[in-house]
Amino acid sequence: MPGEPHPFQPSKLAELVLYIAERNLNNATFGKTKLHKQLWMSDFRHYGFTGKPITGATYVHRQHGPFCQELDQTLNSLEDQSKLEIRLRERFGYVQQHPVALKRWNLSAFTADEIAAVEDILWETWQMSAHELSERSHEHPGWRYTNDGEVISYEFANVPADLPFEEPYIPRQRPQAAADD
Repeated sequence: MPGEPHPFQPSKLAELVLYIAERNLNNATFGKTKLHKQLWMSDFRHYGFTGKPITGATYVHRQHGPFCQELDQTLNSLEDQSKLEIRLRERFGYVQQHPVALKRWNLSAFTADEIAAVEDILWETWQMSAHELSERSHEHPGWRYTNDGEVISYEFANVPADLPFEEPYIPRQRPQAAADD
């Protein structure tokens, strides 16, 4: 799907991971899979409103929904810096990887609108399990119109969710701002 590339901002992804992990510290449903979904939903929610993602991360179609391509590297880097650790815990017969922030996040690079988008997603998904979020993500056009391993374009944030699957979708073009003379 065509669209302008959005630069990936690794420092914003790292700080957002710390923020989301801290906000979910006492959430029994929070693990690495839920983190993937909350990042994806936050980036796509903000893109849908403003035309710009928060982190510019790449989200890829996987069996259990969109996954952030840069997340594992970010988590490893945060662990190496002793800013985060992954704690393993049992949940419904599975081992859940629970990211725990060890250092306070720095949101100075974020706008109020970006944090509001994240907070909306955190509130909406607080009680949802990773399985419920995966099922919900399968209803999103970005997941429905891509195949395993394909990048999910941010342009899908503007595709109506109720668009019949069989119809081809042609994205609308965003109006270009007039240049000052």
